[in-house]
Amino acid sequence: MAAGSNFLTLDDVNKQLDKGLENILKSERFKELLDVMSKVNNYSINNSILIAMQKPDATMVQGFNAWKDMGRYVQKGEKALKVLAPLIKKVKMEHIDPKTQKPKIDEKGNIVTSEQKVITGFKMVPVYDVSQTDGKEIPSVRDFINREMSNDEHIKRLYNDFFDHIKQSYPIREDVTDKGVGGYFRPSTNEIVISNTENNNDSMKFRVLIHEYAHAKLHNLESDMKDLPRGHKEAQAESVAYIVSKYYGLDTDDISLGYIATWSQDINVARSAIGEVQKVANEMILTIDELQRDKIQEFYIDNNKEYKQSVELLKNQFNINVESIDKTGKEINQFELLNKDNGMVVSAKLDYSEKTEKFQLRTDKNWIIPLSELNQSETITF
Repeated sequence: MAAGSNFLTLDDVNKQLDKGLENILKSERFKELLDVMSKVNNYSINNSILIAMQKPDATMVQGFNAWKDMGRYVQKGEKALKVLAPLIKKVKMEHIDPKTQKPKIDEKGNIVTSEQKVITGFKMVPVYDVSQTDGKEIPSVRDFINREMSNDEHIKRLYNDFFDHIKQSYPIREDVTDKGVGGYFRPSTNEIVISNTENNNDSMKFRVLIHEYAHAKLHNLESDMKDLPRGHKEAQAESVAYIVSKYYGLDTDDISLGYIATWSQDINVARSAIGEVQKVANEMILTIDELQRDKIQEFYIDNNKEYKQSVELLKNQFNINVESIDKTGKEINQFELLNKDNGMVVSAKLDYSEKTEKFQLRTDKNWIIPLSELNQSETITF
């Protein structure tokens, strides 16, 4: 990296990240990294490491303009956190024939090429944690879901739904286990067993299920990691369980991360292991959120003015009785869409998108239709 330059080569990035991760592991700050990964889960593992090095208590991180768009402004004097952003360039790439491993030739005898985007390096960009900003209050769906997790009926229903979801991919059952064994994953058969005698409540069963499902995702028969040392595999599963449990406000006191210290002996192994942990944890959170979609949508309907604006748009544009929408908003909120071009009828409902921060229509075929596009090809009926 040239002096005073903001440009980083891949080698620069790897050296910086290796040093940072080594410091985190050797100073027993690994839980701080997992805390960041549980709260700021929209960043890559590399940027999670950088954020943990700079602000381990970060909870929501965005750039200056992104905060401005949300009606929040960076407080005067706040020092920006620095994260990596890729530098992307369009280059002409030759098409290689998979059989001959030589460039493909077209009918005119020219080498076949196409423009492709490639990463040529990285640069450091400034971002800020929500604690460094002031302005419009942000409704916290996570706080809402965390409160729901303390409801025995909700956690029981969620455990059963998650159990049924896993059953679609892995053999899973509840059974009597040895004393002190909350559950286990059997690699030889890819089977998950959850104890119905050693877990005191549904919350504990849910946390054990997260741990054992992590084993199944990471260490199944087809996995490249199935033959790793037992301690390594336990550390990965416990890390996933910690991130997911922390995300949902569940107890993490009994989660042990003792084996992690040995990862500092090989930083390449550590980065690979942590990257796999983040991938599985994020996939699991998306799945569990989807199982709670109705609850999450209820929160956004109650706390977001966009819902009222969307209802008004539907009322004014399609002459829909607003009371009928309000009445079904939290329960059914169901419409039928008729596509004028092909005559297809689909069911849809108002659905909040965290990405666009707007309500849209989600159909029973999982199509997403922005409200602004409705008058182009669809009409609404009841």
